[in-house]
Formats: sequence, C-alpha cells, structure tokens
Amino acid sequence: MSKVKGRDAKSAPIGLREKSRRETLGRIRAAAVELLAERGYDQMTTREVAERAEVGEATLFRYVNSKQQLLLLVVGDKMDEHIDTIIGEDTRTAKGGPADAGSFLQRIHGLYKARADFYLGDPENVTSYVQNAFVAGSDLGAKNIAQGDRVIERVALIIREGQALGHLLASVDAQVVAQNCQGIYVHEILRRSVRGFSHESLEERVRARLDAQLLPLVRP
Repeated sequence: MSKVKGRDAKSAPIGLREKSRRETLGRIRAAAVELLAERGYDQMTTREVAERAEVGEATLFRYVNSKQQLLLLVVGDKMDEHIDTIIGEDTRTAKGGPADAGSFLQRIHGLYKARADFYLGDPENVTSYVQNAFVAGSDLGAKNIAQGDRVIERVALIIREGQALGHLLASVDAQVVAQNCQGIYVHEILRRSVRGFSHESLEERVRARLDAQLLPLVRP
C-alpha cells in the first residue's frame, strides 16, 4: 500500500482544493434541497440554486450540467438510500418470517408499501424524478433504470424463493412478474395527476394491481 509521509494514503488529509470543492458541492446540494422543498422541481431555477449556494451560475455548472442533475443529486441519492433500506429490511424479514405463500406475497407488498411511503415524503419531486427519467437523453435515465432494476431483482428473488419451496407456481417467469410489479408502481405515480387521484391513495392503488399479478401465483 502506498504511503504519504509515513501514513496510509487512505488516511491522508484532504487537500485545500478538494476541501473547497466538497464544501461548494455541499452548499449547492443544500440549496437544491431547500429550493426543491420550497418551490418544487418545475419552478426552481439553476440561477436560484446558485444564488442560494452563494456561487456564480458558471461555477454551479462546473458541478452539475443541468437542472436535471440537481434533481439527481438530491432525489436520486435519497432513492439509492431508500432502496438500500428496503432491500435490507426484506433480507431481515426473510430470515425470521414463516415460509408459506402468503409470506412471500407480503414481502413484495412490503417493498411497495415502503416505496409508497417514500413517495409520500416528497410526492411532487419524486414524480418529477420519475417523469424526467423517460425524457430522451435525460441525465436521470440510467440511474433511475438501475434503481428500478434493483427492486425488480429483489421481487424476482422473492418469487423464485417461493417457487423453489413449492408455494408459488414454478411455470411463471419470475422476472416478467417482477417487471410488471415495478411497472405498476411507476404507472400509478405518473397517472395520478391525470386521473385526479390523491397522493395518499398510491399504496392502495398499487396494492390492488399487485394482487392481480401475485395472487394467481399461489399454488392451489
């Protein structure tokens, strides 16, 4: 391992330039968090973020190249943490819970209840995050898809575990069902405003559609 003045490079002090960079990025992130909460993604401007962070707009664009990347910086990072949490919670549930058909379906419902709770914490900005992932050339697209894929893989894993134990139909493609479950969640977020649904109804709407996917998997 390389050394820096007798100490591991890993523990070497941060240089002044890097310290300044991190502090500036921290101010930009904090400003974006505040303005997203106050004004929402659609109304917030990069100029406002720069002013709140006490940097020039040209400096702001050395750290992020678009307003979309500000959304990625704030909501995208929170989404990563959220998915880490729900996967960890499901892992603990799997170790301590009963092994019957209902328990596997409940684990999937638990994942999407937690996802609905995350949405309710910041519905307008989470909606903007999901919407912008579908814009051609979006900065958010790759990250959002990777996050969705993590949830899909977890749901597919749960289904395969149930199939292996004989509780769920083995003839069903677990990956396709998991993709459908994720598609339901995204669709219900995107159609809320068009249909005039309340934010609070997301969990109920998702659960009803998940049941239509999952209940037929239970072996008679």
